[in-house]
Amino acid sequence: MDETDNPIRFEPKSLSIKIVIGILVLLVGAAVFMELERTKGDPTPKKSDATKLKESLAEKYNISVTDLRQLETAIGQEAAEKEDAKGLNRWTYGNSVFFAFTIMTTIGYGHMSPQTWQGQLFCIFYSLIAIPVAGIMLLSVGNHVSLAIRVFIRFLERTCLSSVRSGSAEFKSFFVTFLLMVLMIFFGAILTSHTDGWTFIEGCYFTFISVSTIGFGDYVVNDGELKSTNHAKTFAVNFTIVLITVGLCVVSSVLCSVSAIIEERQKRMRMQLPDSATNALNAANLALNTVTSNLPLRLSTRAKNAVDSAVVETRKGEI
Repeated sequence: MDETDNPIRFEPKSLSIKIVIGILVLLVGAAVFMELERTKGDPTPKKSDATKLKESLAEKYNISVTDLRQLETAIGQEAAEKEDAKGLNRWTYGNSVFFAFTIMTTIGYGHMSPQTWQGQLFCIFYSLIAIPVAGIMLLSVGNHVSLAIRVFIRFLERTCLSSVRSGSAEFKSFFVTFLLMVLMIFFGAILTSHTDGWTFIEGCYFTFISVSTIGFGDYVVNDGELKSTNHAKTFAVNFTIVLITVGLCVVSSVLCSVSAIIEERQKRMRMQLPDSATNALNAANLALNTVTSNLPLRLSTRAKNAVDSAVVETRKGEI
């Protein structure tokens, strides 16, 4: 297929607008989710009640101030862990961005979910807007990546090989993008083995499940926490999210290449079909001449006229 037949063109302005809109939808949605979910109830008792409870325990069981503080700290830590397990204290802005990202890309790990009715209602309407926006953005990026790879392949063939090799440009683009996708899965596996201590197979599994938007949720990088006490781990976790985003674009590019290959095959079949039909009708005409040679003249003439009309109609279709 010639490059002039390819409907896809480089449109950096349109691509930039789609990316900016996608980022804005992500950030605004994250801010709304954080605001709706982080204020869900107050699981801690009032300070006056806690003070009365401590005084009562100290008097009743003759507990020293030091022991009482240690008990208070232990109970507070256990309560905080339970709150985290319920998702009450996880709605930081960074985690909300990650949650909104899983909605937009339809990955849906399930590691977090809105608990308030306001958050659940907003999640419905947000999905109706964010998913199409992300789909349009990823499709546009995938098209541009696929086109850039085809242009790069032609450039290499003309400069390094002094000629353009025979073969479908779409198939070459598919091969390169598929290889790129495999390399990104391997790279994601290596990265997650350092951030979460997973094995290489577990890392490959997580990366593929993510970029394919299956998103079982049995493996989530750093349990969905984008921040860590270790700055190196924080950078690695955030870079993993970027890698997944790029991986989604590469997968979209692979699908675009497959679609282009199918369209090219269909076009070639449509171009070859009239010739095949004409040859078949000519063969049928020859066979009919042999069969009708012994028939009465009137029947033989009618049969030949029918076949000749079919041949004429087929040739009109070619024109």
